[in-house]
Order: sequence, then C-alpha cells, then structure tokens
Amino acid sequence: MERLLVTLLKQSLLPVMLVGIAACGGGSGGGGDSDTLSPTGDADGDGLTNQAESELGTDPRVADSDGDRIWDLTEVLLFDTDPLTADTDGDGISDGADPQPTQFTLSPVDPGSGLSIEYGVFTNNTAGTDRQQISSTRYQENHVVYAPNDAPGSPFLIYQTYLEDSNEDTLYDEGDLPGSAIAVMNVDGSNPRFLTDIDPGTGFVASNHAVDATPEPSPDGEYIIFVSDRDDPGSFQLRLYVMNIDGTEQRPVNYASNPPDVADGEIDADPFWGNGDIITFKRQRFGTRQEFSRVYTATIDRTTMTLTGVVERTAGSNTVLATPNGPGDFDPKLSPDTTLIASYRHLSDSVALFGDYDIWVGPHTHAAQPTDASIMFVEQDPDLASLFPRWNLTGDRLAAWQLDSNAVSAGQDPLDIVVYDLTIQTSPFSVTAEKTNITPTNDGWFETMPSWQTDPTRADELIYSASRLF
Repeated sequence: MERLLVTLLKQSLLPVMLVGIAACGGGSGGGGDSDTLSPTGDADGDGLTNQAESELGTDPRVADSDGDRIWDLTEVLLFDTDPLTADTDGDGISDGADPQPTQFTLSPVDPGSGLSIEYGVFTNNTAGTDRQQISSTRYQENHVVYAPNDAPGSPFLIYQTYLEDSNEDTLYDEGDLPGSAIAVMNVDGSNPRFLTDIDPGTGFVASNHAVDATPEPSPDGEYIIFVSDRDDPGSFQLRLYVMNIDGTEQRPVNYASNPPDVADGEIDADPFWGNGDIITFKRQRFGTRQEFSRVYTATIDRTTMTLTGVVERTAGSNTVLATPNGPGDFDPKLSPDTTLIASYRHLSDSVALFGDYDIWVGPHTHAAQPTDASIMFVEQDPDLASLFPRWNLTGDRLAAWQLDSNAVSAGQDPLDIVVYDLTIQTSPFSVTAEKTNITPTNDGWFETMPSWQTDPTRADELIYSASRLF
C-alpha cells in the first residue's frame, strides 16, 4: 500500500502539490511552529506540501523523516526509496550512505586489507584548526566544489560520485569512472540530488554506464562544464559537455576552429570555466606511446556553446611511463582575474604508484608559450606528488593535495591537503611560495581534492574529500 501511495503521488498528486525541488537547497531543513498546517504549505521546506506528506505518512515538520540524510521529496522523486525507512533495502547501510539504496549490497571492502572503507567530505580552515565532517558514505564523493556565491539556489555543493562498481572490486570510487555521475547536495552534506544519470522513463537515478565527471561551474553559476564519453559509453573517449546548473540541457561543447574537433584516440578533459568565459582544458592522445598532455585555452560562446580562439598553452615531449597517467600537464585552473594558470606536470615515475607531479604557475599568455620557459614551478620535489591546485578567491593562494613517498615508506599518513601562500612578480615573471600542511594529524583519514569556499565572508575555508579503513 505504501509503494502504491508513493507511485500515485509521483504520477498525479506531486505535480500539483509540490512547492518545487528548487526549495531543496541550502541547509538541513526545518519544521514549522504551527500546530495547524496549511495543506498547500511546506512546513519543513523539503519541497513536499504538507498534504503530500500526510498522504505519504511522513513528518511535515521534518525534511528527512527517516533520518537517512535524503530529504523526503528526493527519496520519492529521485531514489525510489522509502522515506519512512532509513535502510530501504535492509542491507545495514542507510539510504544516504548506500551506493545502491534499493538493492541489497554488501558493505564495500578494501581489496588489499579486507577492511571496510568509509568515505567522507570535510570542511576546514587554512590553519587546519576547524575540521568538520559533513558526510559519511560507502561510496566516494569527490571533485567537490562550492557553487558560485551568486548561483541560483546557492549555497550548495557540486560533486562527482559513483553509481556502480564497474571494475568489480566492491568499491564505488574513482576506479569506477564508467559508473560516475554528477550531483549536488546541501552544504551540510545532506540531500544528494543527481544532475546526470536519470532514467528518462522513470525519473529515478540509474547509471548510464558512461563517464560523467569533473564538474566545474561557470563563474555566475548558470552552467556546469564537465567531461563525458556518453556518445560511446565505456570508451573513455572523453569530450567536453555543458549543462545548466540544474542539470537540464546537457549537450556537447563544439569547436569552431584552431584546432578542429578532437580526433579519434584523443581526449579533452579537466575543463575549467573562468571569468570572461575563458575555458581551460587538457588534451591528450593515448596509445603505445603516451603523448604529452597539453593545456589549451579558449573562449566559449554561451549561445552555441562553441569554443573559439583555441590556443595550445603548454606542450612537451612524449615519454612512456609505467604509472597510469602519461606525461604532461593536467587539470589547468585560471586565477580569478584570469591572468594566471595553475596546473601540475607529470614527468617521471619516482613516487610510488602516482609518479612525480609538480605544480606550476604561468601567465595566461606568454611570449615563450608553449615551452617550459613560459611557466614556473611552485615546488619541485621528486619525493612528492603534488596534485589538483585550486585558486582562492583573491588569487594569492593555492590549495592542493600531496602524496609523500617518504611517508609511504615509513608507514605514515602519506596524503595531505596543503596551502601555498604565493608571492607573484609579473615582470619578470616569478613565483615563490610558502607551504602549510593543514591535515598533518595521522588519524587514519587520507585527504584529497581540495576546493575553496566561494562565499567572500568565509574565504579562508576549504572543502575536500577523504577516506579511511576501519
């Protein structure tokens, strides 16, 4: 009977009685004070009217009636889960933490150790003194970024996650890119809502078995640029895509000229949308000889979503490396004023499984580009893999994550979030940096992929992903 009620509400009552899914952003939701609730009102702000909650049997004053971290409306519309039962499939994992909440799933186990694994998202300040865990799941939530401060429905988080264990290692993580998806959630880590991987027939979350990854919002929060191989799922022939901030109008990015559209065997990935509608991305060919991953810049036309003025910003020599990524530059990010680019370069295999990666900064354009003379390394250390640089709002700091091979050898925590305070001279161009490790405590959490708060009043705050075995 309960399932029938949910079906009826979804098909007929909800379109009339819903306040709107746009109301489901921000924080954790709250209840009304009045004992008598208007049928058409929404006392808890979860997007379901009080009358709809009465039909479902959910609490009209509590956005998440069963306490599983998914709001009642989202359970009904997106997940096909029971808003009155925290663990719909009875597998011992609450719906909000479960990678497949409607299918009985064994708790993910790390193949190497046999231990269970927990994924979390944390916030912290640049002194490392205010760490707060906002989510705890059995699937990875990474590439987490704050929506721009002026984005419709802000504040909320945009992130990448995983709907299936495509490599069959029991984990739902970065190794499962064919099962990746893009979603948003509240800034307290609650109420995940998927933007991709929605079954058009049912409206429920369902993997499209394609890569949908690395979401980055436009500066005004109107759009999200990302990568996908949805035209040929599982091929990893990644192309640039764009969608509206609410997930509608998902479409490929086009190329006007110089160079032409990406060729077979090449991928375009790691996109970023900067001020002035400037786009940065990396292009790389995979084969028996791995081609140097090059940084490109371009301008995007919002009307046609076409890239014009595509320029090769960096280039280098092809090198066959044993580690999974080839040589070259990855994940280029523009500074807020668009005068600078930060990226990281892979040149050798000297650090554990990752290889030696070093962060560099260079002017957006430089007379010596695409040669090495047009960039300057922030830190060069063969014992470190320095990854994922992100600019703060004022463009004088970078956050990154590092793998320390010496810590690996010593059996210590090898992964940390670091912040570089930069001193930049424009003529002649030079960069010096002071580094602070904001996660030095060895408490079992392995931290990765930091990003900055977009609210200017909280500009000292970071958000990042982490995992631990237990």
